[in-house]
Amino acid sequence: MHMIYYSHSYRPADKDINEFFQELMLSEGLTPSLDPPSDRLNSAKPERHLRSTDGMIAVLTYRDPEPSRYILYEIALCMRAQKPVLVFVEDVLPNNIVSEFLLQRRFSRGHYLREVRNHRHALKILKTYIGAEPPPTYEPTSEQRSCLIIGASSISDSQCDEIKQTLISLSYNPRVSPISNDCLSYAQPYESLIAQSILCVAFAENVAPSEFYLIGAARATLTPTIMLSQNPKYVFDSKVPNEYQPRIVSTNDIGMLCETLNNEINVFQEDYLELKEQDEVIRYRTALIREGRISSGMYPAHARDTIINIVTEELDMSKDKIQVSGIVGPVNIQSKLDHVNQIVHHAPAINDDKKQEFAHLIDMLREALQAASGKRPDDTERVAQTAELVATEMARPKPNRQFLNVTIDGLKEAAKAVEDIAPGVIKVAAMVASFVAGL
Repeated sequence: MHMIYYSHSYRPADKDINEFFQELMLSEGLTPSLDPPSDRLNSAKPERHLRSTDGMIAVLTYRDPEPSRYILYEIALCMRAQKPVLVFVEDVLPNNIVSEFLLQRRFSRGHYLREVRNHRHALKILKTYIGAEPPPTYEPTSEQRSCLIIGASSISDSQCDEIKQTLISLSYNPRVSPISNDCLSYAQPYESLIAQSILCVAFAENVAPSEFYLIGAARATLTPTIMLSQNPKYVFDSKVPNEYQPRIVSTNDIGMLCETLNNEINVFQEDYLELKEQDEVIRYRTALIREGRISSGMYPAHARDTIINIVTEELDMSKDKIQVSGIVGPVNIQSKLDHVNQIVHHAPAINDDKKQEFAHLIDMLREALQAASGKRPDDTERVAQTAELVATEMARPKPNRQFLNVTIDGLKEAAKAVEDIAPGVIKVAAMVASFVAGL
């Protein structure tokens, strides 16, 4: 499974475009991993997330007066980490919005469905960069997780001890960077301190040369870093969202400083959301609409948790309340195909006779897939997942015919993968195609 950092707009005007690229990613075996909207952000959080994913896909849409600074910052993080990245740029945006050295493709807001082959080809290129089996994260130590404090020279020993105690209370092993005028000590390489830390807390001013060096090393390696500034007049960069810049603190109130640090580490530790199934994409889109304050573009404090709960809800499989979560193979295929029938059953644009006809086709597909479910679980699941895509589009009040045709072609291609052990799947896929053509 390829885990992809998915950077996109949360504006209602862009929801159809976001949904399109989410579905396209899933159809190519790429799992979108994203952070639901929240009123709490810092730079350490996307840094951690990017380090744990295999690459990034960003969708950069037009907005007035300029594209989202949040998306542009996340793209910059990906460049710093030298991770594979693909940026879909709306065709009305000027040149050089993102670096010419990045893999990018233009898309048209009015014609992106017609460009699906080009977009799919770009996704395949990204997968080639990532490789069939991306290596796991290298873990140089099995010790307790540690946090490196950079900039102890700018605070007192007692203040440093308070910060250490805060980190200990959060189950981190605190380490303090060396204070020296030597930036390149070969006798005791400073880089090992960065490699052994999953998080850094760094002061931005009045630090020793060795500490400045380690701040640069942490940034260069994309080690998640919570930056603190003791300058109440700190000048923020107008091109970067303030949430991704240093937090203003005062060592005159060490209690408040430690509380700020505690809050920022809690933000850093928040989980991201992985959309592994098509129905999760649908629930995610619905939750965004339901929880968003459309008029202001702002989200309430509880929105993130609510959205995650909606998307990750478990599927009630029977009257006995059997909960299915994280199961693959025949049971997962069963749940998917049951969900396909449920989608079409509630479709306003399909009459009852057609609903029954489609339900019969899904029953035939279920039976045909039995021969392959145990031997080819991934290929079998791909067939069911594509059938779900077909049903989702059919269920819309105004289905998009071109997208349906593309998805039907995908169903036929998925069926070919199991043709040798389940030839009946090809026949049923053809019957589904004929059914869709007759709608």
